[in-house]
Amino acid sequence: MINRIGIDLGGTKTEIMLTEEDPQNVLKRKRIATQQERGYEFIINQLFELINDYLQYCHQCPLIGIGIPGSINQKTGLVRNSNTICLNGKPLKSDLESRLNFSISVENDANCFALSEALLGAGKGKETVIGLIMGTGMGGGIVRNGKIWNGLHGIAGEFGHTSIDYNGRDCWCGEKGCLERYISGTAVEQQYEISSGKRLKLDAIYRQYEAGNDETARLVIDDLLNHFSRGIANINTAFDPDIIVIGGGVSNIPLLYTRGADQIRKQTFSDECFTPIVKNSLGDSSGIFGAALLPG
Repeated sequence: MINRIGIDLGGTKTEIMLTEEDPQNVLKRKRIATQQERGYEFIINQLFELINDYLQYCHQCPLIGIGIPGSINQKTGLVRNSNTICLNGKPLKSDLESRLNFSISVENDANCFALSEALLGAGKGKETVIGLIMGTGMGGGIVRNGKIWNGLHGIAGEFGHTSIDYNGRDCWCGEKGCLERYISGTAVEQQYEISSGKRLKLDAIYRQYEAGNDETARLVIDDLLNHFSRGIANINTAFDPDIIVIGGGVSNIPLLYTRGADQIRKQTFSDECFTPIVKNSLGDSSGIFGAALLPG
């Protein structure tokens, strides 16, 4: 029996999971703090120790997949575009492989999310699945016929860094008006603080919105829905997928799937639009299951 090891390397937590060949049959699972402030070598050592510990439970060399914030440049093998800054410009995949003495798969965490939702979750049975994570930032992935579509440069699905306003908000990537700056959880929290002078988390802002006694919360959530519908309508028009699955903290806002979905249908370039816009079904396990599903 071939085992699978999936790892979800996040900015704040790292999770490892051992499964049978069918990743739904979980044998062992553990979550620890990433401690990215301790740097790249610490993270590499921690990953090696986690994997090495789990190898003792495998009868033969397992399939190992790691989901990371960012992606691997296909030419250089170096990590890029990661909000875990210490990973950028580092050969994470080759460094780990040299220590383990066998090959592993490393993939963008949003692609892992899309893969797990396509094969095991809300998009199961669909031909083309787009997965969007709207949390600290915004990531996306495209799965066709059960396989991740990376594109020519390995950036397919990076919808968070498509601009919806070239004179818009500054983004950490150096561009202006990136979708991430309008519909991520961080963006909503920042706009609320700018407008009200108060710092609240996303769920608290939405509770204020539901209570109906906070004008700033109303304006900020309305702004989120307007930009969400415009951005997702663009994606819908460009790819015409069978389903769009939403993850991350923003996915917990029910209005995305009612008012937001209605606006998306109106703004999609078609005389009819049946594309389901749905919440993920695997929760915060989507990433690690997607990592375990990566091919060896």
